[in-house]
Amino acid sequence: ELTTKCGVPAPPRTITRKITEGFVDPDLQHNKKRMDNKNKGKKILKTIGDCIIYDYESTQISETGRSREKEMYMQAMDLYCAFESGEAYKDGYEFPVL
Repeated sequence: ELTTKCGVPAPPRTITRKITEGFVDPDLQHNKKRMDNKNKGKKILKTIGDCIIYDYESTQISETGRSREKEMYMQAMDLYCAFESGEAYKDGYEFPVL
């Protein structure tokens, strides 16, 4: 829509998983087992394929703050799961409007 309606030039190439993986250092995932242990026993808020979204501890004092925080957390985790599964790399994937 930006290209046809607003005249914004299309990107010179499609961003692929290979390109984005070039930005990720796999050595930084050394604490994956530690995170798995930390999440044991936590409530599962949502499962998207193999991606499990666990509950978290909020530091928000007000109910409104906790509600907004949870909404943003769920949106961020949905996006994270889309990248993990590869869905976000597919043509036609629509990123959520924040």
